[in-house]
Amino acid sequence: MKIIPKILLLVVIIAGFVACDKKASVIIDESPTREEAPIYTPDSPMWRKLNSPLSYAFTEGVVRTETENLYTCVMGRPDTTNDHLAVDNRSRIDMYGNIDAQTVATGTYSPDGNFWNIRKMDGLPRFSPILLGPFAVFGRTSVEYFSLFGSGFSFDENFPDGVSYYVDGWMQTDFNQTGDIVGGAVLTGFMANNDGYFIENNTGRQFWHMNRIRVYEKLKPFPGDFLGKFTMASAKVNKKEFGFLILESGSEQIPTKQFYQYDADNDSWIKKADFPGEDRYEGVMFGIDDKIYYGLGQSKTEAKGFRDIWQYDPVANTWNKFANYPGSGNIKVSTAKVSGKVYIGFGYYVGATKINTEKYIGVTDFWEFVPSRK
Repeated sequence: MKIIPKILLLVVIIAGFVACDKKASVIIDESPTREEAPIYTPDSPMWRKLNSPLSYAFTEGVVRTETENLYTCVMGRPDTTNDHLAVDNRSRIDMYGNIDAQTVATGTYSPDGNFWNIRKMDGLPRFSPILLGPFAVFGRTSVEYFSLFGSGFSFDENFPDGVSYYVDGWMQTDFNQTGDIVGGAVLTGFMANNDGYFIENNTGRQFWHMNRIRVYEKLKPFPGDFLGKFTMASAKVNKKEFGFLILESGSEQIPTKQFYQYDADNDSWIKKADFPGEDRYEGVMFGIDDKIYYGLGQSKTEAKGFRDIWQYDPVANTWNKFANYPGSGNIKVSTAKVSGKVYIGFGYYVGATKINTEKYIGVTDFWEFVPSRK
């Protein structure tokens, strides 16, 4: 039995030598990897991928470019001369976007040359602004155009108590004429028959009309419920443009489906067929010719975004699933329309698989969408 302690001691000594033997350490890189955006293949000639926005910087005589991920942005068309032209060389798209919590980007896109000219700068990002236009002012020999950018909100580290709503100069000046200044609300709007219309995203649901000579008219408040957000666009019905509105709800108990048409002649809202797609919010809506399109957005129950786009026919009052968006992002996607084409892109996608742990990742995708090519 005396030999057992000696054997145990020998085992301990050998183990000590093995533990002290210096070998190359195995380094494990636990730093997070950059998540690549998903890539989808267009399933129809309706889609054409365009150039992503580039920012330019000059350093010691060298021009450096960088592709920018835009988490959110707003786009608008300020100067198109004629929607019936196949190509309009004078058209451009204005863009204002947010890159991160301290950086914003502004600039323009030329559809004719597929070319971006943007610059980024330090600044407090503005979320959900409105870019309304173009308004055409007809002179004797020329046509002048202008658009209005404003509204939206920003927030600081005290969010949600640190939310600040913007009341821009054009609002303060023009709304003072009626004794009303829009404040404490986000605006959503659309253009129809060269006039602008917008609604206050709050329980008051006040609706406004603005014409090309910047005269504001206070219309009847929207008579429907306020579920959290309005998404609006316009389309032609019997050669006249009408506004359309979807009530978006962020609640699982209240689905996003209520859909309305606005009649400017009677200042009235007409309830139309409910949106039949899966429940969502932060979707995108736009009009092309005589149809309305709505889709994309984020699921209320899962950490995922949708890629489906639905078409609404105002004459038949019916919805049909129409296309799948080939872009990487599907939440807070931005659009602008030029000469019957929609330019769509940016936004972000959900980069996680579990609810409450999702990560939002901005993308650079930018696409041209022409439904008639289907």
